[in-house]
Amino acid sequence: MITAVLSSALLSHEKAPSRLSQWVNRFVSALVESRARSAAQELRRHEAFISDLSRRQDHSAEFLDQADLLPAKI
Repeated sequence: MITAVLSSALLSHEKAPSRLSQWVNRFVSALVESRARSAAQELRRHEAFISDLSRRQDHSAEFLDQADLLPAKI
């Protein structure tokens, strides 16, 4: 088992990642995280907006259901 692990490690021709590729990977990860945070914040704003609209319209049935006659014809 140890020989198989050592021999595969010796046969591998993969290079260690360069500093530039590490920097690019960190940059892309930070960019993706930033976009994800922005999208989450925008979603929370939208949900709050929709919630606010539905709260404002909760009492609309009370106004539509009034059967009082108007004092004069319009």
